[in-house]
Amino acid sequence: MKWYHKVIYSFAMNVLPTSVKRQMMGIGRATTPKSANPWGVFNWLPKKYQQAHNIDLTKLQSYTAEELLELLISVHPDVSYALYTYLRMGDTPITFTAKKANGKDDKNGQKVLDELKSMLNTPLSSPGYQHGRSLDKVDTIQRMMVMVRGACAGEVILNEHCNDIIDIVPVDPSLIWFRRDSDTDRLVPWQYVKHPKRRQGEEWFGLYKKIDTPTFIYEEFDPMVDDPYGRSPMLPVLQVVFFHLQVLQDLKAVVHNQGYPRLDISIMEEIMIKNMPKSIANDPTKQSAYLKERMEEIQKHFESLNPDDSLFHWDNVKVEYLKGGNAGPMIDIKKLIDIIDTQMATSLKTLLTILSRHQGSTETYSSIDTQIYIKNVESARSVTKRFWLRAFSLSARIRGTQTQVEVDYLPIDLRSENEVERDRRSKINNYISAEKNFYITPSEAAEEIRWTLGLNPNIPEELIVKLEKKHEEKEFIPSEGGE
Repeated sequence: MKWYHKVIYSFAMNVLPTSVKRQMMGIGRATTPKSANPWGVFNWLPKKYQQAHNIDLTKLQSYTAEELLELLISVHPDVSYALYTYLRMGDTPITFTAKKANGKDDKNGQKVLDELKSMLNTPLSSPGYQHGRSLDKVDTIQRMMVMVRGACAGEVILNEHCNDIIDIVPVDPSLIWFRRDSDTDRLVPWQYVKHPKRRQGEEWFGLYKKIDTPTFIYEEFDPMVDDPYGRSPMLPVLQVVFFHLQVLQDLKAVVHNQGYPRLDISIMEEIMIKNMPKSIANDPTKQSAYLKERMEEIQKHFESLNPDDSLFHWDNVKVEYLKGGNAGPMIDIKKLIDIIDTQMATSLKTLLTILSRHQGSTETYSSIDTQIYIKNVESARSVTKRFWLRAFSLSARIRGTQTQVEVDYLPIDLRSENEVERDRRSKINNYISAEKNFYITPSEAAEEIRWTLGLNPNIPEELIVKLEKKHEEKEFIPSEGGE
């Protein structure tokens, strides 16, 4: 951006009325927090991790898919651990680079991007409590939204004069609904607000608030045609979880009925009839009532015994352990659990090894699976890369800098320190060999080697002269006495 472009931009921002700029950029924060309650009634935020364990997991069919995924990441061990591993695996530093149109580094633009990163990592000037808003924290939230919601959303908040950035806040994508504009077929985002408080200048449709502003950003993951919402990679796990819970309920019933030894108590009916009073023996009705009373009496006696109590009874009662009718199990439970584990891992887009399931995978297959899993993590991170690209590009333009922003995460490296050192040594030797064979210049080799060692790639001045003279041929001086 030329100096006169900056002057024109600064003049326009000072001349344009605030009302006009507000119409262009929105009225303060256009979105509303999911838990906001402007009426001040019941505005205590619940601790969801405490409430989640009170939910009956056998009645999950009454919840929506979004509610179920939000619930399962807190209560289901496999779903929770899959999300946890994904977040930790992709937790590498994020970098922002400013480039000119010709591809060269833009120093002024880089300064603006660094200031934006510093702004996010610096608390706002306020005497009261402030919730953390660091770049790493917001990025982790957005990466989690991609897995759970299938998209990430946020808003760039401007100051009162619309000439600077105050904050970049995440927004729950589940609250966003799109409508087609009747004239242009353009997608227009609306946000569902549970407790609306309408202000002048806003457009509402029932409980839905229009947020058609360039400061709002929505990026989806693997969307279908004409579907702007995206798809959650973890959504297929719902059917597997339902089946898993049903199997566990059946196994629980089997364990209660067949997993523990039970007593089989037989009462000798002939002896009971022989010893009953004669006045009862001649009356069938009284006889039946008498036998029933004796049966209930003996039943209460045995049910009142503790597990370590000894049994004392007459020989008219026979006690032995209950024997099952089947010689073996009807199904192989281990094979059934293995099928469920495989379905759980594939639906969560994770590995059996990560879920602590080992089904005899070789080292080669495990290495390939790990590489595929890293690609999956990087693919999901591409959504948040697009979000940060749009957010920082818009922020730089608002600050008067036209620059091309490049966003990237540092690669995921699972190597040990010894492996890293061995690979670094091999890479340095390759540069040395290429320089000796005149494939690259000594300066190029020095820059790459310094970068590999984690040093500043710019070569110090005192080393430049030595590098330039490195390949100069030395004068041949004959030894004394020679011809």
